[in-house]
Amino acid sequence: MTAKKTKLVLGTVQLGMKYGLNNTDGQPTKEESFSILDAALAAGITTFDTAYGYGTAEDILGAWISNRSLSGNVRIISKMNPHVLNDYPDGTKATDVVRMELEKSLARLHVESLDGYLFHSPYYIYLRHMVEGLQKVREIGMVKNIGVSIYDEAEALQAVELGVDYVQVPYNVFDGRLGRTEFFELAKKNKVTVFARSPFLQGLLLMQPDQLPAHLAHLRPHLERFIGIAKRYQMSPVEAALRFVDVKCPADYIVFGFDTTAQLKEDVGIMAIPSSTIESGWIAEMREVFKDINHGAVNPSLWSKIVR
Repeated sequence: MTAKKTKLVLGTVQLGMKYGLNNTDGQPTKEESFSILDAALAAGITTFDTAYGYGTAEDILGAWISNRSLSGNVRIISKMNPHVLNDYPDGTKATDVVRMELEKSLARLHVESLDGYLFHSPYYIYLRHMVEGLQKVREIGMVKNIGVSIYDEAEALQAVELGVDYVQVPYNVFDGRLGRTEFFELAKKNKVTVFARSPFLQGLLLMQPDQLPAHLAHLRPHLERFIGIAKRYQMSPVEAALRFVDVKCPADYIVFGFDTTAQLKEDVGIMAIPSSTIESGWIAEMREVFKDINHGAVNPSLWSKIVR
């Protein structure tokens, strides 16, 4: 394991389910998943992001941690069942709901505590009793940091005022909405650690335009422009997408996913090259060209609902 610090955090959703527009191989086997996790660790990545909602990802990650005797040597961030309140009888205390759900994740992950435990449903940040439930499990030491994974600007601005430690936000070439708010300034002021997720926009930025599914055909002109700009600056789409977030986004960490160890090595290699060695004009061009993409185009949860 290298001691070099990295901004990269491995997202594990693709280990627990078939995920991503550009995923042609499906869910990896347990053995393949272990190899991927081993490669990430060898590359210096020691923080892993997972969730109840990622199929069997917690179980796979937990089996790997147990098999490699890594409990206490890696940082694990997980997220609560996004619809957890539907699973408990009316009147169940929120503190009990949060604690019991966290206990289930700890058991699946084979660890005694988590580095981070987040709401996967941003709606819960507006429920005081649920926020107090998170604060309680942090207080008793079941988790070191608490927070939320958000989708919209209003949710992000609300989250950084709650006294949470972690906030996960979407950020990529097509989605710079939060950079046009005071979110990052407030996060820094309130000592909130920010994780930028979806640098490849669920793989969309790595696809060829003619590969887009019918319901995303309206994004083809944007994707063609992105590929064209990257090519003019002699960058691959993966390099342009990842480097854009690294250079432009003020987040502390970047949560990324990959399907093969070859992709991992490519991503790690990109991050190892100093940004100062790359011509900077492309950043401004990307920002200008994609600044007005509508919300539906950049929020994957809305893609199936878009009608052009």
